[in-house]
Amino acid sequence: MKGLGVILCCVLAVVSAHGGFPGATAPPATCRRWCRTPEQQVYCCETIFEPEAPVGTKPLDCPQVRPTCPPTRFGGQPVTCSSDYKCGGLDKCCFDRCLGEHVCKPPSFYSQFR
Repeated sequence: MKGLGVILCCVLAVVSAHGGFPGATAPPATCRRWCRTPEQQVYCCETIFEPEAPVGTKPLDCPQVRPTCPPTRFGGQPVTCSSDYKCGGLDKCCFDRCLGEHVCKPPSFYSQFR
């Protein structure tokens, strides 16, 4: 039992030395990509258990993040993502306030006319 306590202390010391876990969704060892919320909080948006894919940014912008969640509609499950290249067509990888993570969404054309 004493050996387990020593191991636990070593793990806690290493985590503390590196500033703790940056997010609560996955420990750093299993996270491949980190994303930020509009409030700059970091969370794991792609683990090492997901297929690796190219990373990149597509043209156009994400729609504005809603301040509140609208009533839900039944439809297809949203596609979670860590980069625009995980989304089909012109869709972008954007934070969704209601889901609390990045999902594929149609781009906003509004910023093109400002």
